Amino acid sequence: MSGDFFKGYVHLVSQGLINAKYSITENNGIIKVLNSTHVRMVQNQYGGYPDSFEIIAPMDAVQLIEGEIPSDHIQYLSASIYLAYRQQYQGI
Repeated sequence: MSGDFFKGYVHLVSQGLINAKYSITENNGIIKVLNSTHVRMVQNQYGGYPDSFEIIAPMDAVQLIEGEIPSDHIQYLSASIYLAYRQQYQGI
């Protein structure tokens, strides 16, 4: 099983109970991503995030709020790659 995923560097703008809002590092576009489905690709998953870090999320879980998503941030990937990132960074 494969599909489109957002994979790129972002700045955390705000954290909500259901979604997190990010600014895309490359162009300052704003996206909102479901908390339950995206992976913050950082070692410390419980806060103290770096200014900029990479995330991966199924495109179905990403909502564009403002601007554009750079085309190289949308990647067609196997679900097994996404699941490997979840395991690596979240232990799930």
